[in-house]
Amino acid sequence: MNNRIRSRQLPLAAAVLLISALALSACGGSPNSMKGKAYDRDGQLGLTNTNPHLINTPHAQNYQQDSNFAKQKALEVQGVQSARLVFNGATMSVYVKPKSGLNTMQQEEVRSRVQSQLAFNMPRYKVVTRLED
Repeated sequence: MNNRIRSRQLPLAAAVLLISALALSACGGSPNSMKGKAYDRDGQLGLTNTNPHLINTPHAQNYQQDSNFAKQKALEVQGVQSARLVFNGATMSVYVKPKSGLNTMQQEEVRSRVQSQLAFNMPRYKVVTRLED
């Protein structure tokens, strides 16, 4: 009878030992794998690396850089004599002076091309283009 009790307890003891071993191995791990990742010391909890084109990052353009780029793109359009830009938050107003000798329809075509060029190249702004005399 003593052997019968032992033969019944042996699988139970093996199962308890196996479960204990699995539980202990799940709790272990290298100390480095348990560390959380630290934020960069940018004063904004790592926002400059996760969103590199926000205004609060050193990688973002400022109004002067945007103005220079937009003016360059506007002057690349054939028929533009000069361009003047005014920023009001997220709205960029562009005043285009067409070259002399263009009729009204050609002037409107120049204005439309400048509008398309800047809307494509400056997607963060609402571009409003007007003709200037």
